[in-house]
Amino acid sequence: MSTRSKWKKYIGLAGMLFLFPLLWLVFFGVLSKHKFKTLSYLGPENTLAEDPHYRIPDFAFADENGNILTRDSLLGKVWVAACYSTSDEHIAQITERLLNINFKYRNEPDIAIVVFSTRCESDTPESAKAYIAQNTQYNSFGNKWKYLTGNQDAMQAYIRNGLLIQDLSNEAIFKLIDADGHIRGEYGNTEYHFLGGAGDSIPGMVQDIALLKKEIDIRRYNERKAKEAATTQP
Repeated sequence: MSTRSKWKKYIGLAGMLFLFPLLWLVFFGVLSKHKFKTLSYLGPENTLAEDPHYRIPDFAFADENGNILTRDSLLGKVWVAACYSTSDEHIAQITERLLNINFKYRNEPDIAIVVFSTRCESDTPESAKAYIAQNTQYNSFGNKWKYLTGNQDAMQAYIRNGLLIQDLSNEAIFKLIDADGHIRGEYGNTEYHFLGGAGDSIPGMVQDIALLKKEIDIRRYNERKAKEAATTQP
């Protein structure tokens, strides 16, 4: 075989090796339909309802500024429900876990943290406001981290019956709520994971927040395309 023939053979082989991954990318990246991972829905289901998935009931508690926050005011946002008190023994470790999430999504107005005080009698508006101010000073958007207080009995009843957190002494449990008020994730365990418990689930929550944010983005994209299609119809 001549040298020229050998070079043609090598060039042809190299071209095939380059063309195959290119075709693979075109088929799977352009022609195929993307399927994103989805999160399960937690809580009791009601198959008779239009929306069978459990949706947290409405609430009305005052935040650190004295403004009333409700479930419906959070619709359209992905948020972490955390239950603890500023006077808890492990407040530094709890705050550190949430700071990781808060800082990562500091530029996302659709992602928030909502704290439900487990000791409303000792969590004064002043202490709650100071706590929030200290931990949100680097936020690009305001009102991303809220601290709710109110009647002690009403708050604890909501945590148990609304957020479905029965053990109020366990500060390591967080719930992830989607844009429609569904519980889509629970993180932590029966021991404090930040004190040597069995595993750390917070990195998983960071990834799951991104998945729920993707759901919001896809919904808004579809709504925008539908609106554009409606306006162009004769």
